[in-house]
Amino acid sequence: MERREAVIKISWILKSVYLAPSIFTGFLSCKSEVSSANLYVFSKEQDKLVTAIADSILPRTETPSASDVKVNLYLDLMLNEVFEDAYKNSFLKGLDEFDENCKAFTGNNFLELNESEKQDYLNRLEKEANAVEKVNLEPFFRRFKMLVVTIYFSTEQGVKQNLDYAPIPGPYLGDVEFTSETRIMKGN
Repeated sequence: MERREAVIKISWILKSVYLAPSIFTGFLSCKSEVSSANLYVFSKEQDKLVTAIADSILPRTETPSASDVKVNLYLDLMLNEVFEDAYKNSFLKGLDEFDENCKAFTGNNFLELNESEKQDYLNRLEKEANAVEKVNLEPFFRRFKMLVVTIYFSTEQGVKQNLDYAPIPGPYLGDVEFTSETRIMKGN
């Protein structure tokens, strides 16, 4: 084999390694519907808990809630397909501890709380998470919230209904008037 052929073949190998995650994501996005019947990591009870926490973080208003865009199912799929087992186990342990701490603090599991009690508990966790410096691990709630918001704004509904979506943005405008009604512009 000549050197030129070897370089070409090596470049194809490197391109395939680099593009594999993008291609995998593309194929997953072609799925017409995700279903709670196909949970990979979460049990039914954990799925209910994830849905309740996510809906407390991103509730339904004039825009869809986290459960409306199926954040819980995509999080389950992401934990199964993307993250390593150590992270997955740490996440599940954090989820269980979240519910145990909720019961210790409020006297009830998170699913049994009313909306105001859920918000009070999450606000308390938010204050604790912001007070703790990142030592080795960040608090579970901070990781969970980051994943929920990231997944939510990765969905079509999350982007189109919350952001000023422009698939092909116009020219660069360096000085744009900003008012309270201005929405963040998102393009490709």
